[in-house]
Amino acid sequence: MVYRLQCDSCALEREHADWADANRAARDHEAAYGDHWVRIVDLQEA
Repeated sequence: MVYRLQCDSCALEREHADWADANRAARDHEAAYGDHWVRIVDLQEA
């Protein structure tokens, strides 16, 4: 499956091949930028 990260406060838009990597990247981005919220979109369901 492919997952896309989308941030509500910046131009972050990345794709990851598995959920664990996407979740880790989203968590790291939110930790680095406390006022950003990252959404993980499953591209097969979208």
